[in-house]
Amino acid sequence: MKKIFFTLISALFFLSAATGQEQAVYHHYQVFPTLINPGSAGFDNHYSFLLNARSSWTGFPGSPTTYTFMYTGPVGDKLGLGGSIFSEKVGAQTVTRLQGIYSFRFQLQKARIGLGLTTEFLRRRVDSDILSNPLVQPTDEVLEGWVDGQRIFTSSFGAHFLYDERVFAHLVLPSAIRARLDEIPVDEEETSGSGIQYYIFQLGAMLDVPSQNFKLVPSLTIRNLRDVPFQVDLNLQGRFLEDKLIAGLTYRPSTGGSMAFMIGSHYKQFNVFYTYDVSFGPFQQYNGGSHEFSVAYAFERKKPRIPLENTDLYQPN
Repeated sequence: MKKIFFTLISALFFLSAATGQEQAVYHHYQVFPTLINPGSAGFDNHYSFLLNARSSWTGFPGSPTTYTFMYTGPVGDKLGLGGSIFSEKVGAQTVTRLQGIYSFRFQLQKARIGLGLTTEFLRRRVDSDILSNPLVQPTDEVLEGWVDGQRIFTSSFGAHFLYDERVFAHLVLPSAIRARLDEIPVDEEETSGSGIQYYIFQLGAMLDVPSQNFKLVPSLTIRNLRDVPFQVDLNLQGRFLEDKLIAGLTYRPSTGGSMAFMIGSHYKQFNVFYTYDVSFGPFQQYNGGSHEFSVAYAFERKKPRIPLENTDLYQPN
């Protein structure tokens, strides 16, 4: 009976290749907002190299495993540039995404604002070994097309808002522009109307408690992504000893309920974070939960000195 159950779930993984998610679902967007929001690129005036790895439903056959490598950084005082490489393996399906990131940032009194967009090329394909599976028809033209791979161009938009270094908000429109570059006959939901269909919204605040040398960071995140169940995250972080110790808790009441525990540290130019997710649904008994690990190296951009001939305005760093 257990083997039959695994076979059915594996078949569902394969079927998801036709409508698999195009946007990765991260937990560490709370500490690395550039994972989801291009408007954050270069926002803090740091050059950053980030490696993220996530393993969902560990111990279950064909469970998702994702890897992301990303670079972002400022260009002058107003612009930000970056790029990322994303790879995901789900059952017999492999997804590869190349992404360019572009942003513009400015300040209005106490508010700092970043606006950004991405250009993304995504390829989704099925392993050729699937053609030898006795459960599928090897002469199926659609299946042969999936082995060759589905190719999609997308572009996402994002805005990052920070007021008085305390209140922050993110609004992301993932895959706002989307174009198929292949001819695989796949039934897909068509976008109708002129309203916003897919989005990520986050609102939060940084509450400083200087007498105890720590900060509390509560936030709310609402996600509506293509081919992903609607999600709401209730987040709470504690940052201690000037961010040398960061701990977080996330409760997700949607999709049957789940909880995530995060711990990390900021030390000099390095940031390291780990998260463990566990759900409250019946499927949890068949897997060991989800793990996410991120490590980043970042260093601050030094503003150029004003030429010495302008000695009346010269200020050293």
